[in-house]
Amino acid sequence: MSINRRRYTQKPFNLNEQDLDWIELTMNEMSVDEKLDQIFVDMLWNDSPKEVESLVKEHNFGGFRYNNQDAKTQWEQNRAIQTGKIPALIAANVEAGGNGAVKGGTKLGEGIAIAATQNPENAYYMGYYGCKEAASVGCNWTFAPVTDIDFNWRNCVIPTRCFGNNPDMVLKMSLAYMRGASDAGVACCMKHFPGDGLDERDQHLCTTVNSLSCEEWDASFGKVYQGMIDAGIPSVMVGHIMLPSYSRALRPGIKDSEIMPATVAPELLNGLLRQKLGFNGLIITDATHMVGITSKKQRRLFIPEMLMSGCDMILYYRRLEEDLCYLKEALADGRLTYE
Repeated sequence: MSINRRRYTQKPFNLNEQDLDWIELTMNEMSVDEKLDQIFVDMLWNDSPKEVESLVKEHNFGGFRYNNQDAKTQWEQNRAIQTGKIPALIAANVEAGGNGAVKGGTKLGEGIAIAATQNPENAYYMGYYGCKEAASVGCNWTFAPVTDIDFNWRNCVIPTRCFGNNPDMVLKMSLAYMRGASDAGVACCMKHFPGDGLDERDQHLCTTVNSLSCEEWDASFGKVYQGMIDAGIPSVMVGHIMLPSYSRALRPGIKDSEIMPATVAPELLNGLLRQKLGFNGLIITDATHMVGITSKKQRRLFIPEMLMSGCDMILYYRRLEEDLCYLKEALADGRLTYE
């Protein structure tokens, strides 16, 4: 198996020939089961280092998200993660400072508090110092910045977490956060494409909707995403959020019943995010136990559809063997391709 080497020499990967040789060699030595394991981001709940080492020996997942513990315990758990033969992404929600990465970490402030200062330098500090503390315990991936825009004060998910209702301020603060995180040695994952902040419902409990027209979206969320992509954001988390205007624009004739959350909407991931906005990095789903996706389709259907729609990684499994079985079934009957 060979990879698209040209793609990975470009932003945000910027890999050299030696990097690419390692990737191809590693991939060609992997079994199908090992490749499927790489798709998942597992959630750890205070597992002992011995338990973690046993887990990664059996399933070398591509990523892990952990439950915050004291610094020494957290470092030992994250060290155990990296005993696998393929290095792992280790994520935390460093949204407000180091408190999102380790118990006792320093909270700099929620996004809305940082934005209230009107000073992007504070967003830089939030990213830098928060991710410095995260990196000190072995975390290398932050599920931040929160690039959502709070257009509806009744929204129950992101009002204090994002940088407010002004797209220019959201972009300015998000760029500063990313510079800080990068200087601290941690990769960013902006969230939640195609954008939370309009629907007052919660995608943990139901599918939610970004109700903007294409033109309104381009001038707000699109502006923020484009700015972050141009600056080299390495990864994007996709929410279980519908964007009907763009689904209709990119799939003429689509029925209302066929409009799906972005996590299973190829027109939004490939058509809008990849092609129109030019994003070349990693796409990860939001958590797959949320009712925002489970209410739309059976799990055996949406797990492989996430990959075919354009997602690269799946955040959490319900039962590992069950989800792996769904992917293998889809490979066997052609609903999922090796490509």
